Amino acid sequence: MEKDSPFSSTGRRCIVTLMCIFVTAFVYAQQQKISVSIKELPLKEAISQIAEKALMNVAYSKEFVDTSRKVSLEVKDTDVSKALTLLLKGTNIGFRFLDDSILFYNKEYQNKTEPVDSQGEKKELYVKGKVTDENTEPIIGATVSVKGSTTGTITDINGQYSIKVPYGSTLRYSYVGYREESVIAKATTVNVVMKENAVSLEDVVVVGYGVQRKSDLTGSVASVKADELKGLSTTDAAAALQGKASGVQILNGSGKPGQGASIRVRGYSSNSNNIGPLLIVDGLQVSSIQYLDPSMIESMEVLKDAASAAIYGAEAGNGVVLITTKSGKKGRSSITYSGKWTNQSLGDVPSLLNATQFKDWMTMQLGAESVNAALADAQTQYGWDPNTNTDWLKAYFEDTWAQQHTLTLEGGNDRGSYFLSVNHVNQDGIVKGSKDKYERLTAQINADYMIKDWLKVGTNTSIEKWSTRGISEQGYGSSFEMLLLIDPLTPLYWTKPEQMLGEYRDYYNKIQAGDSNYTLFGDENGYYATSYFNQRLAGGNPFSQRDRSESRNSGVNVNGTAYMNVTPVKQVTFTSRLGYRISFNNESDYQYPYYLNGQTKGDNYIISGASRNSTWYQWENFANYNDIFAGKHAVGAMAGMSYRQSDSNFVSANASGSDILKAYSSNFIYLDCVNANEGTTKNIGGIKGTTRALSYFGRVTYSYDNRYSVQANFRADAFDSSKLSKDNRWGKFFSASAGWTFSNESFFKDNVNPSIMSYGKLRASWGQNGNVNVLSNYAYTAGISTNSQFYNYGSTSAVTFGSMPNGIANPNLTWETSEQIDLGADFRFLNDRLSVGLDYYKKYTRDLLVSAPTMPESGVSSMTMNAGKVENSGFEVELSWKDHIGDFKYGISANMATLHNEVTYLDPSIERISGATVEGASPEVVRCYFEQGEPIWYMRGFKYAGRAADGTAQYYTKDGELTNDPQADDMTNIGSGLPTLTYGITLNAEYKGFDFTLFGTGAAGNDVYYGLYRSGYNNLSEGIYKDFKSGKLPDAASVTGSGTFWRSSAMVYDGSFFKIKQIQLGYTLPKRITNKVFIDNARFYVSLDDFFTFTKYPGLDPETCTNEYNCPGLDKGAYPIMKKMVFGVSVTF
Repeated sequence: MEKDSPFSSTGRRCIVTLMCIFVTAFVYAQQQKISVSIKELPLKEAISQIAEKALMNVAYSKEFVDTSRKVSLEVKDTDVSKALTLLLKGTNIGFRFLDDSILFYNKEYQNKTEPVDSQGEKKELYVKGKVTDENTEPIIGATVSVKGSTTGTITDINGQYSIKVPYGSTLRYSYVGYREESVIAKATTVNVVMKENAVSLEDVVVVGYGVQRKSDLTGSVASVKADELKGLSTTDAAAALQGKASGVQILNGSGKPGQGASIRVRGYSSNSNNIGPLLIVDGLQVSSIQYLDPSMIESMEVLKDAASAAIYGAEAGNGVVLITTKSGKKGRSSITYSGKWTNQSLGDVPSLLNATQFKDWMTMQLGAESVNAALADAQTQYGWDPNTNTDWLKAYFEDTWAQQHTLTLEGGNDRGSYFLSVNHVNQDGIVKGSKDKYERLTAQINADYMIKDWLKVGTNTSIEKWSTRGISEQGYGSSFEMLLLIDPLTPLYWTKPEQMLGEYRDYYNKIQAGDSNYTLFGDENGYYATSYFNQRLAGGNPFSQRDRSESRNSGVNVNGTAYMNVTPVKQVTFTSRLGYRISFNNESDYQYPYYLNGQTKGDNYIISGASRNSTWYQWENFANYNDIFAGKHAVGAMAGMSYRQSDSNFVSANASGSDILKAYSSNFIYLDCVNANEGTTKNIGGIKGTTRALSYFGRVTYSYDNRYSVQANFRADAFDSSKLSKDNRWGKFFSASAGWTFSNESFFKDNVNPSIMSYGKLRASWGQNGNVNVLSNYAYTAGISTNSQFYNYGSTSAVTFGSMPNGIANPNLTWETSEQIDLGADFRFLNDRLSVGLDYYKKYTRDLLVSAPTMPESGVSSMTMNAGKVENSGFEVELSWKDHIGDFKYGISANMATLHNEVTYLDPSIERISGATVEGASPEVVRCYFEQGEPIWYMRGFKYAGRAADGTAQYYTKDGELTNDPQADDMTNIGSGLPTLTYGITLNAEYKGFDFTLFGTGAAGNDVYYGLYRSGYNNLSEGIYKDFKSGKLPDAASVTGSGTFWRSSAMVYDGSFFKIKQIQLGYTLPKRITNKVFIDNARFYVSLDDFFTFTKYPGLDPETCTNEYNCPGLDKGAYPIMKKMVFGVSVTF
């Protein structure tokens, strides 16, 4: 099937739809009609009424415009310009439009320069000029004001302004994100160049239930702003965090379309799979952030230490990620279209053996006589071509295109703002065919309005419709496992029956005769072949595994909040916020009888479907108090409550058998068409569920003279009886932190030049968090398993079928609790060009949930208990340098984090807990374990000592001796998939409209186990083959099928890697050109994403070997991360 090009019908429809929306919005803005009735009102009130109806701002200088005069106006369905003309008729006041602002001016002063009094002395100046940035681009909407007065104006679309001011007064020029400039008014023309203020851009960060100045923070919070997310090809908000913050690891366990990334904050703190951070979007707790496109995000804050996260209590044990979506910019409106066309190709994968190498590899293992006989037999029986050399990777993958289109409308005035963004993603994966696709349509609707000066209301809502299809991976017999195992001697197709294996040929003949309903997979070129030399290869052929399932998954999600802020006095704000999540998800699958080989076949039709819907809502009420006393004492307090409830409903049905449908054409492949035949097996399932939680929380802060800061948090959480018993459901969590900004001390200011060091702060924190997500399904109690046990009564051998307890109750069960200490420091040097952040943390997590063995006489084998402890510690560094040389601006930011992770306690009744392995592997392979004194989920196997003189493998015993035959108790820690070091680096540069970004990320200290060896005629990574050829590894014949060697450290490799995730070059057209065609901003860019990977690991991309939470570092056949060439455009009107 032909893949979608960037200008496919789907792409064209999307572009046309977006442009129609744009044109409609633009025309509406130009023809907006208003109706007003004004009778004898001051001009100030009259123009305010008109501006409010038109949703526009007003700007004028009181010195120019007499706003006290009384005016009248009666108009109906009249455009704004005509209404203002009628209102100002007969006056000396003029007006002009600037985006969403109306600028009023006195016509008499338009051409005046230097007014003088009767004696010729200068009294006032009519000052005009232009405000630009360092790239000479005009700054639109900059404020120009007179110090010590209320006189002011704003710059127009060309950055120009005019204002009447007293001679010798001080003019102040200000704009968000730029340093304020001041000029003494002594000339009639004043042009000002404003410089970016790198510090102010990061001044405010979001914290739990509020915001704080970054300089006031006493905890460890990583902040990523919108500018750092622009131009990314990923459609997943979690993946956008990769390499941007120290101590935050992003796991991309698969590169398939629509696959979401996982977030880990400061390592693994639990033996469960619930180890991700709490996710909060605009105050709403969500289960995933995959629905959020990075272009819709204003900021992402990661609360890393317990003191910052403690305000979220029992659900914040693995950190907290706070996301704030964008809101409309006040003072202007805009329409932005952005498009991305991405060419996708195969990324970093191992080189597999070609036919010559594979024959040599099999000869090394089995001997020349055996291999030659097998090859000759294939020629004789099946007419096999000895020159066959199939490149399976080349045959399986192809270049494809993905598209992304976004249309954004935003604006606002002094009373409110709006932000509407619609985003469409259409991604076709690189596997040939159309079985790996992801499509998503998302709308983000944010709005707020100040109804009264003391009452503000708002809403933030995301609506997502998605669908996906995927290819089986990382499992026994999966399509991707077959891709990496099938030998190059196997042809891609069988084109005639004589080539087919015996039993396969029998099925073919029956199908041709109409005597079989089985399917043999293939396409117009022939039937997909299976190996002549490994006739029981599980999965048979990667293309057959791709095609044998017709699974689909789709759904609709709505996530949003509605809030109300009441500010009765300046210092106090009451917030009431209702959050809601609505989710609908449908799954379907259809499989038919098929045959691949003697190992892999399906004898039945199988049809299944499932529907899930859920609603979640949270109601939160909290109050914030902030005030400053005597100019030095800053006091803050927050208190509130939160109620959350989740309701879910699930229903599923499936049927299987040799004949299950009324008909088998495509329009009958539905559950409704399942027949009532006796041989049709049907199953129906469904269940409803409800969970609830109640919390109280509070925070107090105090800061003295911007030098000393302290903060304390408290939270109490309670959950329903599905998680904990009534007597044990409340948990209380505390935290405290303090900071000292020593750079504001007089001894520092008097002795340190700010051009050398301008800022220095020390901070420390301690706090508690919990992880309640490990609890579910009444784990603390025991039920009755009905009709599950035979009982013997009396002296006879007769038995009676009865019931028994399904476990042993443990009413003392509780959630996991973490305590964390964090010591940090923040510095700025060299006129704020260099910023440094340092953190050291130590985190203890106790009460891990484990399944412990019980006494045999209890009748059950195990019970759930709190019986484990984990320690995490590490050091984090963040560096940033920003500077410019003339018109050339550049910046470098880097971060790194170390991690030490260890299980410090496990109940003595438990030796170790088993984790994941490579399912179905032969011979035996490595498995991961959770054990006291070892890293979480370490790899356990035999420690390889090298090649002996006779070419055999040697190993270490538990006592350090050499042996050729290690025993089970010699197995030990041979590796860990958790990196001990993660890092990221970003370089940015700008010059005269050009911008350049280079971003890379990496990990070190992590191991990867090559789990794709199988005994017999199976392919192998070329790197491992070369290790055998060079003598680095033992003679292949001596370890063929050896469960000892293939689960030893010989197959554990250094998984360290560095990836250049993005190289992007962009160009923004000059405003002097774009303004002529009513375009405010136009940027074009090209980007290479995930193009370069540096690693010594000979297998698959080590970044994808993180799929198993309980055995990170297993390489068992994942969808590779794609290389992407992105062509993008962004145009703002």
